[in-house]
Amino acid sequence: MARAAPLSYATAASLALHALGLLAVAAMPKQVPGHAYSLPIVARLAAPEPVVLEAAKPAPKKRAARQKAMPVPPLPPADTATVAQFRQQFIGSAARFLDYPPDALNAEVEGAVVVSVSFAAGRGAAAISVTRSSGHHLLDAQALDMFRRAAASMPLPGALRAQDFEFEVPVVYALKR
Repeated sequence: MARAAPLSYATAASLALHALGLLAVAAMPKQVPGHAYSLPIVARLAAPEPVVLEAAKPAPKKRAARQKAMPVPPLPPADTATVAQFRQQFIGSAARFLDYPPDALNAEVEGAVVVSVSFAAGRGAAAISVTRSSGHHLLDAQALDMFRRAAASMPLPGALRAQDFEFEVPVVYALKR
């Protein structure tokens, strides 16, 4: 079994710089027009977690009447560097839609949501779900909406279109006191 090539220095440095930039942008306080709210608001994407790769699922066997079909070799797992780069781009795209829900703000609700983003070969859209809830529907719903909007606005790179892969992204909603 061939091992994936390690990330090059330039790729690792680029990913680190992108992550720092995203954290800096996400940590900026948000202004809510029309609200006389005294606490600064922080909604940010938490530190990235390792990429989770799934092997391609074998197709169910069909019985051939007279001819046997040639076996299709399984797809190789997605390249970890390509998935990591796409994950960072995806998080950057999602950060544009990051918002603290006004009703949650008024109720001073805080929490951390972990969202799973899954792509399957041949499927046009990403499957997006809450892996770990914040315990507050408003925060969970906003996190799902943020990633759905990012998925709709960002095309999947050609190198990943025929691959099955998924990753998780933590999102933290907190009020600074």
